[in-house]
Amino acid sequence: MSCRLYQRVVQKLLNSSKNSKGDSPLLSYVDRAALLPQKELLRLGTAYGGWLIPASANLTSDSICYSVGAGEDISFDCALVGRFHCQVRIIDPTPRAIQHFNGLENAVRSGRKFPVNNSKEDYYNITAENLERLRFVPVGLAAQDAELKFYLPQNPAHVSCSTVNLQKTEKYFTAQCLRLTSLMQQQGDMYIDLLKIDIEGAEYSVIQDMITSHVLPRMLLIEFDEAHTPLDSDAGARIRRHIDDLARTGMTCIAVEGSNASFIHAC
Repeated sequence: MSCRLYQRVVQKLLNSSKNSKGDSPLLSYVDRAALLPQKELLRLGTAYGGWLIPASANLTSDSICYSVGAGEDISFDCALVGRFHCQVRIIDPTPRAIQHFNGLENAVRSGRKFPVNNSKEDYYNITAENLERLRFVPVGLAAQDAELKFYLPQNPAHVSCSTVNLQKTEKYFTAQCLRLTSLMQQQGDMYIDLLKIDIEGAEYSVIQDMITSHVLPRMLLIEFDEAHTPLDSDAGARIRRHIDDLARTGMTCIAVEGSNASFIHAC
């Protein structure tokens, strides 16, 4: 993302973040009565890469969080470990995302500042101790264990790639993908307290796989990419259907911001 475009996105989100609802297109698909008031929400991360969670998240050093889709802004992940000292697995096979994380690691260990999303103003604030609580896993999350094509975005300055070819491009790279159950087994995790999914249109199949597998986290954060980049005229129906499917499993949407939705599981 170019610096100028990044600044415009940041300002837009700063203006809307005063209210968790903002002008989110997801308001048409959720139960508005279940949305928490702003005072009961906590926003972590930059204006561009941040997410809303309940203020009463009750995350601890024993909590395990999966953050799927990193790009070049992992400010949310750093904020999680900084505030709660929890364990965070960052899941992303994108070469630039891997390079970005490696750059952060090297900078922290050498005592240098490292920019978020190539910004000249925003820098990560994370200690070497908390950095150890971040684990980067260079695979993709999907509904199958397979090597899949990740299509590059139209703008070469952007980093997010899509297995469903959300932006209808031709260039791609291939990477190993795992189901959530396979990923948990690989990492040796028996549960997930928080799962963030930002996977450029592939969220639908992952949602269905989680429901079928009966593996749902206590908190679930999802970007519904078709809210801003619809594949066709049925995009709204797909978003509504999957939010309704989550609701039937006991997941309640408690906040929306832009194309992001935050859910909690009614245990």
